[in-house]
Amino acid sequence: MQRRTRTRVYLQICNELGVLQRGERATVQFADLFSRLPIGLVVVDLNGNVHYVNEKSIQLFAGLASQKSNKKPIQEIMTSTIIKSIKTEKPNVCMTTTDNGHSVYLLEIPFEADHLTKLGLIIMLDAEQVEYLISHSKIYLDLSQDLDTIMNLVGDLVTITDGNGIVLRVNAACEKVMGVKESDFVGRPATILEEQGIIDHSSTVNVLRSGVRGIMTQTTRSGRRLLVSSFPLYNDLGDLVKVVNISRDITEREELLDQIEELRNTIRHYQMEIDRLNRANADTPIMKSQIMQDIMDLIFRIADVDSTVLILGETGVGKEVIARTIHNLSSRKDKPFVAINCGSIPESLIESELFGYERGAFTGGNREGKLGLIAAANNGTLFLDEIGELPLHMQAKLLRVLQEKQLRPIGAVKEIKINVRFIAATNRNLEEMVKQGLFREDLFYRLNVISIVVPSLKERPEDIPYLMEYFLSVYNQKYGRKVQFHPDVMPYFLTYPWPGNIRELQNIVERLVVTCSEPLIRPERLPDKLRHYDGPEEGAANKSLKELVEEFERNIIHNAMQRYKTMKEVSEHLKVDVSTISRKARKYGIRHGSSNL
Repeated sequence: MQRRTRTRVYLQICNELGVLQRGERATVQFADLFSRLPIGLVVVDLNGNVHYVNEKSIQLFAGLASQKSNKKPIQEIMTSTIIKSIKTEKPNVCMTTTDNGHSVYLLEIPFEADHLTKLGLIIMLDAEQVEYLISHSKIYLDLSQDLDTIMNLVGDLVTITDGNGIVLRVNAACEKVMGVKESDFVGRPATILEEQGIIDHSSTVNVLRSGVRGIMTQTTRSGRRLLVSSFPLYNDLGDLVKVVNISRDITEREELLDQIEELRNTIRHYQMEIDRLNRANADTPIMKSQIMQDIMDLIFRIADVDSTVLILGETGVGKEVIARTIHNLSSRKDKPFVAINCGSIPESLIESELFGYERGAFTGGNREGKLGLIAAANNGTLFLDEIGELPLHMQAKLLRVLQEKQLRPIGAVKEIKINVRFIAATNRNLEEMVKQGLFREDLFYRLNVISIVVPSLKERPEDIPYLMEYFLSVYNQKYGRKVQFHPDVMPYFLTYPWPGNIRELQNIVERLVVTCSEPLIRPERLPDKLRHYDGPEEGAANKSLKELVEEFERNIIHNAMQRYKTMKEVSEHLKVDVSTISRKARKYGIRHGSSNL
């Protein structure tokens, strides 16, 4: 009876698999064949009772071996959804784990043994077998091709590793970005990239350690910068199974950001120039020559630090204007700016002026005492002009203030703390004064943390036309005038050596605006020292306008070719074509690098 039942089941299985045979003998042959198949076969009814098992299924699940187990519900032996498949009459695929820990796929197929009996067939397939079949299926191959296409169209470098960090796949951008072929590390640990110095840090290692999504920057062996986004992928059991890394080359982006920042600094600089012009402040520095532009760049860099600054230069070059500019660009701009001319205060009064004094400190002083100029500059900037004129005994006291950031007014018992930015200036050679014992060496080094050497006006003739127009605008507005310079005036201003520098030029422009009764300032209105100045070769009065302009142009080109190494840099500095510079250099006989005009 039992044999006939099994035979009927085998026949039904054969029918479901599309195999039709005639006779008992053929049925027995297929029953024997099923028992020897390398896949597990189990037949159960609607209640989950086992009706048939083959040898392979018993190897996978020992609980199917005994005769008693055949009457035991399948749910007590293995994890399966076959009962649901029988009830819904829909096949299903699920995955489970065998007694020895191997993963198998269960293909669950419902069928009818007869009109009254509904059964279910469980086909057990090893996970590796299924994955092999899947990897050779058309749909898998199509998806794989689509994935390759998408990865290569992304443009960024894409790498995929398994849960152990073994590289599974990379796209074509790998060789372009890292200089490594795909075949060199697919199937190998992702750490090999770091070990061989191809990248400095492995994003995959970070994700495997942390288990969370991450963003980091990498530097390749060739110096390129990558922004890497890493994504961990988990299965239904919560196991990390893959890591996907998407790397974007940001080398050009960072270079562009540097250029943008440089452009912002340039815009900020010119905006400050515009603001200063709008304020029509006579103390505003005009910095158009390259050497003054370099000084302005330095001012931008040091404005917001508290280091002491020493400004060197001839009288009248604008040292105080430089100091005020540093203050106005700093975070102290809303605090006091106190300027002291150390050479204009009598030696007997300089200590009380700088340090102040307490009430009743000495006879003849203010009855309530006096706040010193150093304390008056607290939280702001103190400008010590002509620092070389400071007496030696005061140099020692000033040094202590610089070192300790505190001072003691005359007659006071306690010292007071101060927060002051110190800027000093002089037209004297302090190093020579140190050698002669006229200036303290320790104070010199304390002041000379950052030095700014302001060139004389004759060293930067490019600034003269701008200074002329600027001061003309200032004094026209101040005195309600509308006078202008006649073009013939320019050569006189360009050839004059300006021993008094900007201050002398400023005073002359003011005088011309005030005294000129005509709308145009002509050469005959200029002071005699400008009109009759005789230079080393020939005075301006004996040269034509064309000759003077050519001489000015020749000096400008010569100075630029001394400062810059290539003709392209010269042309960029002077804002003219390279061909124009080359032609004019040949015209004036100027050779690159030559020191002779």
